[in-house]
Amino acid sequence: MESSYLLKLSAAQQESLAQQPSVSAELLITAIHDHAEQIGYMLQAYFPKEKVSRVAVVPGSVVIQEAGLATLQLEFVKEEYNACSAIDTVLKDKMRITLAFNRDAGVLKLTGENWPEL
Repeated sequence: MESSYLLKLSAAQQESLAQQPSVSAELLITAIHDHAEQIGYMLQAYFPKEKVSRVAVVPGSVVIQEAGLATLQLEFVKEEYNACSAIDTVLKDKMRITLAFNRDAGVLKLTGENWPEL
């Protein structure tokens, strides 16, 4: 299983991207921060029994590669609550994400890890 999300950059972010020869880590971190809730839904596909929240980029994890690609690590919180089973847990987790950016469309495609389905 692999989940992905298309993130549309704001007009200001698109302008910043157009003026720079390569994407900056700061731009990626800001874009992810602005769309943290939606990215949480992407991560939710990996953890169907928990709610994913508080998505953030792990400091120093952004690696910008050639050909419009970057990788980074996201940290997030998984929350599970079930009153019937008396379950109330909150766990921190991390996942490596690959980003592909399309300058012309002003879009970042975030792709999560590939987990084989059993």
